[in-house]
Amino acid sequence: MITNSRDIKILRESLKFDQKQEFLLIGTLLGDGSLLANAWGKNYRLSVQHGESQKEYLFWKYKIFKKWVLSCPKYYAKTNSWRFRTISHPDFTNFACKFYKKGKKILWKNIERYLKEPFIVAVWYMDDGNIRKGRNKIYGVMLNTQSFSCKENLRLKNFLERIYDIKVLVIKDHKKPRLYISGNKNAEKFLSVIKPYCLSCFNYKFS
Repeated sequence: MITNSRDIKILRESLKFDQKQEFLLIGTLLGDGSLLANAWGKNYRLSVQHGESQKEYLFWKYKIFKKWVLSCPKYYAKTNSWRFRTISHPDFTNFACKFYKKGKKILWKNIERYLKEPFIVAVWYMDDGNIRKGRNKIYGVMLNTQSFSCKENLRLKNFLERIYDIKVLVIKDHKKPRLYISGNKNAEKFLSVIKPYCLSCFNYKFS
């Protein structure tokens, strides 16, 4: 295990995002993930935390970012959750500039071209999505985008409608906006695009 600052510096200088890591990061930042500044405020690190029921998902993310992490994911009994954090790195800092403003998460202004990538949207859905369903029918898909403003939700709505040719609504949840892909046909169309990229432990979010 790397513990001294010299070896961490060498590791940091050797690392650069590959496409899968970059796409996973973007999907995670649309969802539950967060970027945290290091003690000196110079660079940021990725923090990922999921509940015990999503342990498999967290370890999947960890495997993709394993070279960037100094220790294995840890279990926190108080919150019944698992967490890992990467080292701080300029690549994360670059995305912090896109997704944060004065410490608050914002919607990256160039996000539309990345929403065309089903893998990114799949990660976003695994993080923050769910379905409304009856006995034999899906009524719609929820994307919990309450951390974004109404204006940002409207941008996401327009992007998803344009890219995937589906109907999306912005609805209120405890006075905060979130996205709702309404209707069985719209929901099925959206889910069919992202399902090949989702882990089997999330099958309950599809049927």
